[in-house]
Amino acid sequence: MGTIGLWGWYHLAFFGLLLPIVALRSRRKLARIAEIPRKQFFLSVLVQQGIFLTVSLAVARSEAIPLLPREFPTPQAWTLGALLLAVSWVAMRPLWRDAVARREPRVHLSMPSDRTERSLWVVVSLAAGIGEEISYRGVMYVLLFRLVGEPVEAAVAAALLFGAAHVVQGWRAIGITAVFALAAQALVLYSGSLYVAIAWHVAYDVVAGLSYGRYGKEMGYPACVGLGSAPGPRTRVEEVSRRGSPAPRPSHAGPVAG
Repeated sequence: MGTIGLWGWYHLAFFGLLLPIVALRSRRKLARIAEIPRKQFFLSVLVQQGIFLTVSLAVARSEAIPLLPREFPTPQAWTLGALLLAVSWVAMRPLWRDAVARREPRVHLSMPSDRTERSLWVVVSLAAGIGEEISYRGVMYVLLFRLVGEPVEAAVAAALLFGAAHVVQGWRAIGITAVFALAAQALVLYSGSLYVAIAWHVAYDVVAGLSYGRYGKEMGYPACVGLGSAPGPRTRVEEVSRRGSPAPRPSHAGPVAG
């Protein structure tokens, strides 16, 4: 066991305590958050991810945490990452379809429906993959490992805190995202760097968003095909979209759990 400095404690408080609290508050206001136009939401997420990455890089430098070594992972590590991507896609695909079919408000925020939104979504996925892997699998894991001295305990704690930060996506998302985080942490430890985990994270988020958009068009989700063509009674999101009411910005949201 070791010690961490003031910046390390700040990182743990910010990512492990403050973000879950803000995400929980955003969860309670999800109907209003889903009113935000997607392009505006995507840009706000990019700003947030930039702030998170800057904080984590500063903490990593202060705490002497190595993040991106010059040596690239082995082909076996990349193969394992590709396999995890395929498994996660197969496992999550029914949940994505079900979320769209049930008109969940959160889906609106992860459903790019035109060329500009799809391009922004790819950039958002890239920012989230880099920023969140560095912040949680890189910096937070090392800080917790220095405190507890046990890799499994540190990995589990970091994964649970990562899941808690995604509570805005729903209570089930905490468990799903924590499982993803544990798999990503194992991938980091196996490959010896963050590169494969970042690639997996980015690819998963891109696939999830594009899948949401495709399912939305197939199922008549109003955000994709126009409010007038959606069957059945309008949801809160649809009614607000018709009125064009303003909504508060969410402080944190991530597409990892889908």
